[in-house]
Amino acid sequence: MNKYSTIRVILIVFLIQVSVLSIAQNLTLKTGEWIRNWYLLGPFPLEKSSNENQHLPGFDNDFLLQCGGEANPRVKEGLMVKFNDVPVHWIKYKSPDAIINLDRVISEENFVSAYAFTEIESDKEGVHLFSLGTDDGVKLWFNGEKVWDYPRKERGIIRDDELIPVHVRKGKNTILLKVEERKGAWGFNARILPSNSGEFVNLISLFHVGIKSDGIPELRLLQKESFTEKLFKSVQLKIVDENNKNTIWQGDWTKKQDMILPVGSDEYKKNRLIITATMADGNLWEKEIPFSSGIPIRYKLFENGKANYHITIAKDASESEQWAAKELQHWLTQICGATFPIKTDDEEIMAHEIIIGYNRHSLALLEPGTKKPTDTDESYHYKNIGPTILLLGGEKRGSMYSVFSFLENELGCRWYTPAVSVIPPKANFTFSYLNHTESPSVRVRNDFYYEAFDPIWAARNKINGAMGTRKQIGGVEGYWGVHTFDRFLPPSEFFGTHPEYYSLINGERTCNQAQLCLTNPDVLDIVAERLKKVMIDEPECLIYCVSQNDCRNPCQCEKCQAIVKKEKSEAGPVIWFVNQVAERIKDEFPGKYVGTLAYQYTRKPPATIKPLENVVVRFCSIECCFAHDFKNCPENKKFLEDLEGWAAIAPHVYIWDYVVSFKEYLLPFPNFNVLQPNIRTFLDNKAIGIMEQAAYQCRGTEFAELRAYLIAKLLWNAETNVDLVIDDFMTGYYGRSGQYVRLYFNLLHSMITPETHIYIGSKGVTYNNSLLTEEFVREAEKIFDKAEHVADNVQILQRVEMARLPVMYLKCKRTPVQARIDGTYDRFCQILKREGITHLSEKGEPDVELFHLNVKKAE
Repeated sequence: MNKYSTIRVILIVFLIQVSVLSIAQNLTLKTGEWIRNWYLLGPFPLEKSSNENQHLPGFDNDFLLQCGGEANPRVKEGLMVKFNDVPVHWIKYKSPDAIINLDRVISEENFVSAYAFTEIESDKEGVHLFSLGTDDGVKLWFNGEKVWDYPRKERGIIRDDELIPVHVRKGKNTILLKVEERKGAWGFNARILPSNSGEFVNLISLFHVGIKSDGIPELRLLQKESFTEKLFKSVQLKIVDENNKNTIWQGDWTKKQDMILPVGSDEYKKNRLIITATMADGNLWEKEIPFSSGIPIRYKLFENGKANYHITIAKDASESEQWAAKELQHWLTQICGATFPIKTDDEEIMAHEIIIGYNRHSLALLEPGTKKPTDTDESYHYKNIGPTILLLGGEKRGSMYSVFSFLENELGCRWYTPAVSVIPPKANFTFSYLNHTESPSVRVRNDFYYEAFDPIWAARNKINGAMGTRKQIGGVEGYWGVHTFDRFLPPSEFFGTHPEYYSLINGERTCNQAQLCLTNPDVLDIVAERLKKVMIDEPECLIYCVSQNDCRNPCQCEKCQAIVKKEKSEAGPVIWFVNQVAERIKDEFPGKYVGTLAYQYTRKPPATIKPLENVVVRFCSIECCFAHDFKNCPENKKFLEDLEGWAAIAPHVYIWDYVVSFKEYLLPFPNFNVLQPNIRTFLDNKAIGIMEQAAYQCRGTEFAELRAYLIAKLLWNAETNVDLVIDDFMTGYYGRSGQYVRLYFNLLHSMITPETHIYIGSKGVTYNNSLLTEEFVREAEKIFDKAEHVADNVQILQRVEMARLPVMYLKCKRTPVQARIDGTYDRFCQILKREGITHLSEKGEPDVELFHLNVKKAE
């Protein structure tokens, strides 16, 4: 061990020992992020040398004497430095990734050096670890003090290769690197890590599992053995199968740089290595590393427009499996040009099959005793057994979802909207190991956008919920009705002869903007019998609604209010009533639910009454702030308390959430950041269904296509990587313009602050809201000008215009005279007509007429 390594180990041990002190300092510096913004200067020539234990001759020269010297350089973009009468200039550089590629930015010459300078701000003082990987040798000055000087032979950049203690000041800190190049590529990466061992161990790379040429997996230590000896007291290893179901082996780490993992290599498999370590400070650390073993065999699904595969379904396959087979056949041909015949399982089993569903062929290949899932099981599993591909799931929708997920995950197919699919052509596709399983995050998934109502798009994107019923392959989980009190007891039929069926308000019975008298026994009889008739006539639905009208004015009669008083909530009489209805239908309609609303005046849960097992409470978020997620906004505190209260007493909660501004569909509405955390909150509170109500009367509202697509992804998998989905959509849907549409999207969402609140009701975002500043509009216009300029074709341009429509709408509302003069209004109207946009708000035509009138008459 050389002296530098010895010093390094001593310092790391010291830092581990003082980690408690570091924590106490409450550092606020963001650690772990790669530093990508630098000022660079070079190249400076060095002399060739074969001595790998020393820097190249000339490297120790201070090339910065003209601008303050290496300990205190003056750095400014464009500032010139001369060496041997050759001028070089400081350049400002932001790397696209973690590595600063000096070959690309400075020089491809050998035997040269360069400087890299940057500054960081910290609001706290403290000790950190400076993580550095270089190719080749390096010196480091931190706040003017040389803290690292290490010659290095030719080698590549290793992440977190050197961990150097540095003292970070409160305020500005300077970093100067001097890197030498011997041969080949050169560059560096750098970041600042916390000194606390429990924190930085999660940021650095310690272990890696590699595969030897014979398929045997090997655990490799990426740091020096001496470093990990001081870091860990003990390390235990466990190998499990890919799904974490079966333990294959467990034992202690040998503490060597390389360790053979004792799993079989005769068959290609994927496994997981679980590392559990006791650290020097007594804390536990766990790391999971997926790895494979064995030598993979490559199978060809198609090559150069030819394939010898066919698709197999059961002779009695379900409707959705038959349709999924045709879809698979169609899209595979679109991708590669080959044909894939569809056959049934009464034919001979062949090696090159794509088998859909559990049938004679797939069950013959699967393990003995494999049981088919229930018909309604929506989870799916696709895998290969040798060259055969199996796309498995329940008959109703599971197998169908397996097909679309295979096309999406493995072949890159996308169904962004009913009209826009992106199917990337491929000449060849090979595979060695397919094994993917998913289950839905929530049972009923209702994406309540106009375009999401398309049954083909909905089936491809795993949307299975509907208001009422919808003819869709695989069926839907329908929710019959909402605000149904008057539907069961129409005032035109009953109020004249039985006013006692309706609310008592201020001493008088009324049916005007009012509810039912829920303690009247005749009302219960009528509702129960009429509900049974609905369930007989429309048996396709899962949930049938018995709920308050869309107004207030609950009954004030003595009996109703006695329940309210006891339950401390107007929801008390509702649940008391709905429970009795549910009791009357449960034996005749097993597996069906009676739904009701927790909405506005009934949102607070009752104190003692609990909904029955076949009752679903539909909880509504209409009053909430949608700038921030439910758990992190004081405006939503009471809402969250009510939701958690219902989850504590109700066996099933169905969410009615809102994702657009209903007053003005086209106004910019920056709520994408709350979609995922809010859905997670619903799932944490017994949600069996989620309906995301949006603009449902027509297409073309603010980011409707993107929001509908993202919601579909999140309802299926609440842990979806939102940024990846958005980026994928921006590229696939908008082409080259997507980079600018994304820029506008980011600009819009950057307007949200902790003090910003946006709503959907009377307090909703309006055209004169301070959130949407004039500066925002000007910047948005510039961005969309660029997006339109680079549009790939007319279709892409029209999609960009749709994304721009909210900015045009905002200009028309805010400066109508200018919008008429500069052509914004005329262009806006042309786009509305071209795209068939009929609604600017939920109200529809009246608001459209008022909008045009205000623009035309403005002076």
